[in-house]
Amino acid sequence: MAEQFGPKRPLGVTIVAFLVWIGAAIDILAAILLFTAASDPEFADQFGGTGALIAASTVSLLLGVIVIVAAIGLLRGNPVSRIAVTVLEVLSAMASIVIGVMNPAGVAGEILSALVAIAAITLLWMPDSNRYFRGLAPAEPTVD
Repeated sequence: MAEQFGPKRPLGVTIVAFLVWIGAAIDILAAILLFTAASDPEFADQFGGTGALIAASTVSLLLGVIVIVAAIGLLRGNPVSRIAVTVLEVLSAMASIVIGVMNPAGVAGEILSALVAIAAITLLWMPDSNRYFRGLAPAEPTVD
C-alpha cells in the first residue's frame, strides 16, 4: 500500500536499464580483451600500434563504467542519468547509421542496433517515465 504514494518505476525504464547494463558489460569485456591482445604485436599493428590499442581499450573500459553508473541512476529515478543515457543512445543510433552506410554487408545488424537505441529513447521519455523521473506517484497530478 505504501508504494501507492511514491513514484513507481515503469517497466520501460527497467528494460532500458537492463539493456544499457548489457551494453556496458560488453564494453568492459571488449576492453579486457583489447588489453590482453595488446601483447600480440600483429594485432596491435592493426590498431595502429600498442598505444592506440591501449587507448581504445581504456576508452571502452571508462565508457562501460560510466554507462553502469547511468543505468543505476535510471533505476533510482535520477533525471541526469536519463539525459546521459538518452545522449548515449542518440550517439549509438547515429553511429549505427554511419556504420551501416559505410559497410552495407552489416546493415541488418546496424538497423537492429539503431532500432534498439530508438526504442530505449522512446521508453525513457514516455508519460509514465516522465512521472517517474519527476518523482511523482502514479495518481499524483502534474504541474505543467
